[in-house]
Amino acid sequence: MKNPFRLFFKKKVGVALGSGGAKGLAHIAVLEYLEQLQIPIHFIAGSSIGAVIGAVYAAGTLPDFKRDMLKFTKKELLSLIDLTLPRSGLLKGNDFIKFMRKYIPADLKLEDLKIPLEIVATDYYTGACVVFKKGNVLDAIRASVSIPGFFIPVAYNNSFLIDGGVANPLPVDIVSNAGMELTVAVNLHPGVQRIEKGESIFGKSFHKIKSKFKDDTITEAKEVDAKKITIPEEVKLTGIIKSIEEWISKKNKAQSYPSIFEIIIQSIDIMGYSTTVNMLKHYKPTVLIEPDLLATGTLDFYDAYRIMTVGYKTCEAKRSELVKRIARKI
Repeated sequence: MKNPFRLFFKKKVGVALGSGGAKGLAHIAVLEYLEQLQIPIHFIAGSSIGAVIGAVYAAGTLPDFKRDMLKFTKKELLSLIDLTLPRSGLLKGNDFIKFMRKYIPADLKLEDLKIPLEIVATDYYTGACVVFKKGNVLDAIRASVSIPGFFIPVAYNNSFLIDGGVANPLPVDIVSNAGMELTVAVNLHPGVQRIEKGESIFGKSFHKIKSKFKDDTITEAKEVDAKKITIPEEVKLTGIIKSIEEWISKKNKAQSYPSIFEIIIQSIDIMGYSTTVNMLKHYKPTVLIEPDLLATGTLDFYDAYRIMTVGYKTCEAKRSELVKRIARKI
């Protein structure tokens, strides 16, 4: 016989969707899996790509978004790259917002979504976590995905906002502060890729990674000897075209330095991992889902099927935990 008092004590479920570029397509699989288990979602907090997927889900257009991403190509990815004079960033981000309007109406507000959604960004001057609870959805998303160096930051209240993953790559605290008793957190930074010197971190070159690790060693201080530092030598320009070719293809074998794009992305991944480790020490989600996508590039949106498959398989491995710790408590 069912306990009649259970009707008065139903626990609310919140979902924290973390940052991580193309890895975030795994969020789609997680949200669909929760639906399969008939686990209701009462609240979503999203950072960067987590904000994108969370907004599409809350707007009710996730099936359309998923369908299009499964057909997404490198050519379509390049079509979203609207280069600008690189003063504050390489991309304007206007084409990205135009793309998102297929799934989110231009005038849609956060307070009008079917499911409460809070979107995370970072204050450029203070480093504080900024949380959007109301206002235009697309504007909040544009702030949340402003990857430093890639997208021009957005202006806001005499400051600028950059990617939410800088201050809060896994917003489990936002879910907790919203009063949710049960939390499903999707962490896209369970480790940091360790790359072989001289290799690219983009796309399919990931098979050349020496190893990857998921422990806390990256957050521990290590003693080093400054005598081992090698100062970069000045590169003589031999002509604009040739210099650009060398910059892109890294033909300067003597130094073999990573490109500016690789440095930005790897730095953000390291930062995301370190910050997430500290966040999880203070805020424990009911169920933590960590897809093994360290071998996925930040811009690999054309690899959606594999990414979603990994997300689904990770959920399958967590099925009993999701049922026991969440489904049976709602």
